[in-house]
Amino acid sequence: TNVRDLVAGADLIVDAMDNFPTRYLLNREALRSGVPLIHGAIRGFDGQATTIIPGRTACLECIFPEAPPGEVFPVVGTTPGVIGLIQANEAIKYITGTGDLLLNRLLLWDGLSTTLETFAVERRPGCPACGGEVRP
Repeated sequence: TNVRDLVAGADLIVDAMDNFPTRYLLNREALRSGVPLIHGAIRGFDGQATTIIPGRTACLECIFPEAPPGEVFPVVGTTPGVIGLIQANEAIKYITGTGDLLLNRLLLWDGLSTTLETFAVERRPGCPACGGEVRP
């Protein structure tokens, strides 16, 4: 089975992968198929989330041009719960067409200080995945 088979016919992709190479594969497949991608990742007490609409928003490789070095790290049990809830909320908003999605925004969760921040992200000209071109 490959990533194309896994997402064939999907209306939405939810990325809860534990490594960047697989996240990049999902990103590329979302771009190829035009299917939106809700990204989430965790590390220890920290987590992040964003929603990617192919052709309209920054893709995962625009935001993270290089994968961080692969490493094994501990995960605090509450962190995947927090990020998973944010991803589920994004999916519900997308499916129902309500609320403001995390488009061109990266949400960062800091579990040690119990804070959420969002940062603007932009399409990166020359991005090898999406080219940084905005489609109509």
